[in-house]
Amino acid sequence: MIEKKEKLNLLNKVFSPTAPIKEENFFRGRIDQLKRIVSVMNEDGQHVILFGERGVGKTSMANISQKHITNLFSVKVTCSSEDTFNSLWNNALSQVQFSRTISGIGFKPQEKNSLVDLSNVLRAIEDMQPYDVYNCLSQFPMFKFLFIFDEFDNIKSQHVRSKFADLIKSLSDNSTNIKIMIVGIAENVINLIGNHQSLERCLMQIRMPRMSEPELLEIIQKGCDEVEMEMTKQVQNKIISFSSGFPHYTHLLSKFSLKNAIEKDQIKVKTENLDFAINLAIENAAEHLRESYRMAVFSESGNNKWQNVIFACAKCYSDQFNSFTVEDIIQEYQNLVKKECRIEDIQNEIEALCDKERGFFLEKQATESNTRFKFANPMMKPFILLNIEAA
Repeated sequence: MIEKKEKLNLLNKVFSPTAPIKEENFFRGRIDQLKRIVSVMNEDGQHVILFGERGVGKTSMANISQKHITNLFSVKVTCSSEDTFNSLWNNALSQVQFSRTISGIGFKPQEKNSLVDLSNVLRAIEDMQPYDVYNCLSQFPMFKFLFIFDEFDNIKSQHVRSKFADLIKSLSDNSTNIKIMIVGIAENVINLIGNHQSLERCLMQIRMPRMSEPELLEIIQKGCDEVEMEMTKQVQNKIISFSSGFPHYTHLLSKFSLKNAIEKDQIKVKTENLDFAINLAIENAAEHLRESYRMAVFSESGNNKWQNVIFACAKCYSDQFNSFTVEDIIQEYQNLVKKECRIEDIQNEIEALCDKERGFFLEKQATESNTRFKFANPMMKPFILLNIEAA
């Protein structure tokens, strides 16, 4: 039986809404993606690019990959908008240090151990090229390296991205002991590293989708088991529904619900605990979400039409790409206002939500035959659903 204080402390390890998962014991789901990454490590000439929406767990996957793959030297670098090819590789190589035995000379030579710092090899080069990195690392064929470059979408320089593409191509053709994993927010590989057809055969493209309901349920149930607590099916289902596939919200709502129940000396999480968690989640949401929401719902006349349109966008049917049509929106809007409406009644509001004055709340995807919309920030949908519940 776990004591109350220990349960509260354990919650911070089991549920991690504000930081990526680092411990394999607390990582849930994503088995298929992890298997594909591991398979690349055993395939000569293959590298990985891991991409997807914000908040789907890409960094957590990168962290767990490091823990899971034990037969190589793993290094992880978080990219920033100021980084260059030089700074990224100086950062990466500064984390690679190992001891090397050097034979002495003379009649009675003695062996000496020398510390090798790979960053010293390239630091003097002002304009580092892909072949410089390759030449440096190829001197150590006895070691296997994995270099993970996370948040690669922060790199805006096409020149830097092209250098990485050239390096991956070179490593694929010539080296078997060096692996590179590119991780970042993107709808497709081209958006992340550019259009390089020569990379298709050597770059395993792994999209991180939103989590499935069974995966989200696993987060909840395994977390409850860790702290020896229970949760009603109704609360579990609500958390999954609100999460909209994003593990962040599952961790957040589960943690706050359980914390509230534990503090009240309950052994089962009920709706009242979830209500507390929802209000806390809204209060503690990222400021950019809160500000974007405020800009979108603002009404000079004080009516709630803008709010209802936004609520309808969050609740309406969306396709596999999380996009929806005006027809989808109007159907849900009618349910909210409880009267029949025409598309013309809300068309201006929907179009305005795509403009700067409303914070570019929606993105418009127009073709000759079809026009669809989606949230500019995918994590806005669960935030709106929480506001609907709290209203």
